Amino acid sequence: MSACTECYSLSGQEQVILNKIHGKQDPNELKHPRMYRMISVFDGKKPFIDVERAKLFTESMKETEGEMLVLRWAKALKHIGENMTVYIDDDQLIVGRCGRQGSRYGILYPELDGDYQAAALKELPGHKSAPFEVNPEDAKVVEDIITPYWKDKTFHQDLNRCLPEESHKLAYADEGGYQSRYICCETASNRSSLQWCLDWERLFQKGFGGIRKEALEAIAALDPDNPLDQCEKLPFLQAMVTVADGIIIWARRHAALARKLAEKEESPVRKAELLTIAANCEWVPENPPRTFHEALQAHWLTQAFARLEQKISSNPTNGRMDQLLWPYYERDVAEGRLDEDGAVELLQCRLRHHAGRHADGNCSGKGARSPV
Repeated sequence: MSACTECYSLSGQEQVILNKIHGKQDPNELKHPRMYRMISVFDGKKPFIDVERAKLFTESMKETEGEMLVLRWAKALKHIGENMTVYIDDDQLIVGRCGRQGSRYGILYPELDGDYQAAALKELPGHKSAPFEVNPEDAKVVEDIITPYWKDKTFHQDLNRCLPEESHKLAYADEGGYQSRYICCETASNRSSLQWCLDWERLFQKGFGGIRKEALEAIAALDPDNPLDQCEKLPFLQAMVTVADGIIIWARRHAALARKLAEKEESPVRKAELLTIAANCEWVPENPPRTFHEALQAHWLTQAFARLEQKISSNPTNGRMDQLLWPYYERDVAEGRLDEDGAVELLQCRLRHHAGRHADGNCSGKGARSPV
């Protein structure tokens, strides 16, 4: 590589890599120590499969069979918000993980392709293109509890049955739809390639508490004798209330954990950070954010909860974060709560969650299909 440097100028990133090879410290590490400490936790480590989301989602779906799907899904999300383990990483200022602490992770969506996940997890640890870590106990939960329930219920199986013969033979090499032909790759269940922009402006204006209040008012205004109101509008509005409850509960559980950690924390600096996290999560996303820090926290908790709702290969877009966050930044700077370096550090904490997750990669155990 040193010979190549004589031929062309290295990019900034190439220079960083070369310095690392030669044992030199990255100058950016001195400027952004918190970010580098957080990245060091998972840098170079294999991601692992976390089955908790799949287990809780399946538990709820078992209990709500026969109800309308929009309500079942909302209740499953609330069940996750109430019971999923919450974590706060060391040094982190923005909280909300969809998977276990300590490394990169992938989570399972059995409603999409749970019919084959148990078999895939057995093959996955040795798969050269996707070397995930799989805990044997977690694999057993998938094999004994999750996969049996979703047999003949998954989106993948419905799609496989409904594809016209001409399309099926281009997408799959087998009747069951588990081996891709790589001619026309089906991505609806394989990667669930969805992309949308959440209504961030509405979230920042009303919070989930305000959205919940609007839904309850709409329910009260429904005509009890109108079949359309009672059979279509009512379940959807009830689902809105349930999802709002779920994410508010999830945020408050993070607040409770932050206060618990603060009680044991010996560093006064980290104790203050944990208490700020607790105060933020007690306020947002239930209420409209008041500060730059609260706005980032509300933004991430909402996006993370969307990831718990649906596998999103292409991601829910962050929207125009510059327009969304600028008023909070400008006010905080004017009032002395924040400076540019502090804002950069908070944004790095927000982006750290993207670097740590590995939920939508092609980590297949069979053909081109992905179990996460």
